[in-house]
Amino acid sequence: MRTSWRAAFCWLLLLSAAASTAPRRYCERADVAWRAYRAPAAFEARVQSIARDAATVKVRRVLRRQGHWPHEDAVIRLKLPTQDPLECSGRFEVPLVNRRNYIVFAERRGHSAVALGPPLQRTGKLLRRIRAVYKEGYSSPAKVEPMQSVRTTKGTRVKLECNASARPPPRITWYKDGKPVTEIALRRFRVQNFRRRSVLVIRHARREDSATYECRAQGAIGPPAIAAANVSVMSPLLVTTAPDTITTSGAPCPMPDPSSYCLNGGTCLFFEVVQEQACKCPEGFNGQRCENKDVSNRSSRYHFPYSCKLGLSTSYYC
Repeated sequence: MRTSWRAAFCWLLLLSAAASTAPRRYCERADVAWRAYRAPAAFEARVQSIARDAATVKVRRVLRRQGHWPHEDAVIRLKLPTQDPLECSGRFEVPLVNRRNYIVFAERRGHSAVALGPPLQRTGKLLRRIRAVYKEGYSSPAKVEPMQSVRTTKGTRVKLECNASARPPPRITWYKDGKPVTEIALRRFRVQNFRRRSVLVIRHARREDSATYECRAQGAIGPPAIAAANVSVMSPLLVTTAPDTITTSGAPCPMPDPSSYCLNGGTCLFFEVVQEQACKCPEGFNGQRCENKDVSNRSSRYHFPYSCKLGLSTSYYC
């Protein structure tokens, strides 16, 4: 009996350790910085009594006032929020206990007070984080790091990662050719948001997934920061049968801003035979997007037509 109890206890420890190390989906509602930044009032309070959807609390310390409300030592009847199963319920809520202190983000509405999210158990670390938000000059506009374009074959898994920073953390949304990904309603598209990064995953990529994808990070102040990446999906059959060099001509790239794809003054061309775009590079540059400076002898280039280098070791005269 004792052995089985010990085994069960060990399993519980392993499960709790795995749960603590697994990455959690980011939820703005659970982010203390966002809640403190947006709440009209914030204070530390001690619970005096609890009802089903309300609590009576006594204010012990005011962190932010909404006008002249609240005052220290004031007794407030606080309406508690209902749990929304579509949000991150259960992630950060703690049950209220009488005669314990909590941090409350609230708003005064007429003669009543409404808690903006469940109260948080008071800790010294939590107080320091909230005070940092209320310091002058805390907020900052969003910044994003450049993303890498992807060339792949049909049926593969595509992953685009967007790293962004702002104070408080930015809201990140994804767009495909200018249209929000959330409106596409494809089960193959999945977005995973974290505190300072977001990942767009396309499962079983198809030819119609070839597009320009944008990551837009919106901070509490300033304009959104945008990073873009091009995804090119081609048929595996074309990859295996296409010769190393094909003489054909490319058409202008069918994207909103073709000039943004090729670097250093390159021209974006689209090759219908493989459904893929490439760059015609000016003299002195090479690479798939004309990103590399050609330091080799360029005198022989004058005797040959331009060659557009595509992905997957295939080149085309352009």
